[in-house]
Parts: sequence; C-alpha cells; structure tokens
Amino acid sequence: MLRICKHCNMSFDISDKPKGWMANHSRWCDRNVKKHEYKNGSMLAVASMNAKRKETGVTNQYTKAKIEGTPIPKSHMKGRVGHFLGKTHSDETKLKQKNKALASPHRRLRRKMIEYNGIMLDSTWELELAKRLDSLGISWIRPEPIKWIDDKNIEHNYFADFYLKDYNIYLDPKNPYSIKSQKEKLKCLLTQYKNIIIIETLEDCKNFSL
Repeated sequence: MLRICKHCNMSFDISDKPKGWMANHSRWCDRNVKKHEYKNGSMLAVASMNAKRKETGVTNQYTKAKIEGTPIPKSHMKGRVGHFLGKTHSDETKLKQKNKALASPHRRLRRKMIEYNGIMLDSTWELELAKRLDSLGISWIRPEPIKWIDDKNIEHNYFADFYLKDYNIYLDPKNPYSIKSQKEKLKCLLTQYKNIIIIETLEDCKNFSL
C-alpha cells in the first residue's frame, strides 16, 4: 500500500508500518512549513503540564527530580526507555554485541509480516515480487546474510530479500525513502557485489524479468 507525502512528495510503502505512521511522517516532515509550529506547541504543552504539576504538587518521582534538580531515582528509571542515558557500553561489550550480530543468520523481524506459501515476507512489494518469480518459474529462497564492509572498514551483515539460485542473483526491493536513507550502504554493497539488483518500484516488482 503506497502513500505519498504531500510535503516532500516521496512515496512510502506503509503496508508494514504501524497505524498512523504516514500521518506522523507528514506532521514532522522536514518540508512541512508548520513543523516548527508543532514542535513549539509540543514544548509549550510539556512546559505547561510540568508547571501545573509543580503548582498542584501532583508529581511523580521523575518530575519531582527534574524540578528540584536532584538525581532521578533508579527505581523510577528501571526498565524504562532511556534508563541507560549517561552510560556507555565498554569496548569489550561492544565487540561481543558486534560479533553476536555478525554471527546471527536471522534478519530483523518487522511488526507486520506477510505469509506466502509458508514463507514470511516483509512487505507487499516482496509479496508481488515473489508471485512474479513463481509465475515465471524462477526458483528463489530467502538467503543467508552476506558480509559487506562500509567506508570505515567495519563489517556488517546484509540481508537480501531474494536469492535466485540458478542465476546467482540477489534481489532487494526498496522504496525511494529506503534508497535515499541507505545511500552510502548501497554504494558500498553494489561496489562489492555485482550480483545484487535493487528494485525501486512496486510496478517493477510486479513485472520483473531477467
């Protein structure tokens, strides 16, 4: 399901996005002339809410600590988003996390998955491409990750969406937003692997041919 932002005119596949994702993007889009109004309005609302809490004395531990300038109680922050703020992982921990990620053959699962013939796909683009490949009698699989090196000489895993075993070709449908946001990554990938094809539109997925 494609939607186009009325501010930046970029199209997005929202089939795997949570409800309200497109409206949220449109509201905070960099091309939205009212973005700063929304930001200022949000800040004013938060300031007003905190002032009211201070006035009435109805505060939680977090707000009280912010008002008094005292440390936020660990009991309040435990398990909350941001409770790790102000801390950093050791180099040893970072290395362990990196090696664990590189050793994992599993791709990140999205909130909404589409099942097709017992295989989980990430989007309607992938679904249409899978149907097209099957209609052409082209054998495909969800491949294991391949390694690639970024411009800082750091190794990463790359999960292509499809691998055509008989042709030794990887296929990866990506919408314009993904292509733009992953520009440097794709530049490195396509330099290191000549058998990766990026499919840039839904129509190209539906009409794919070798």
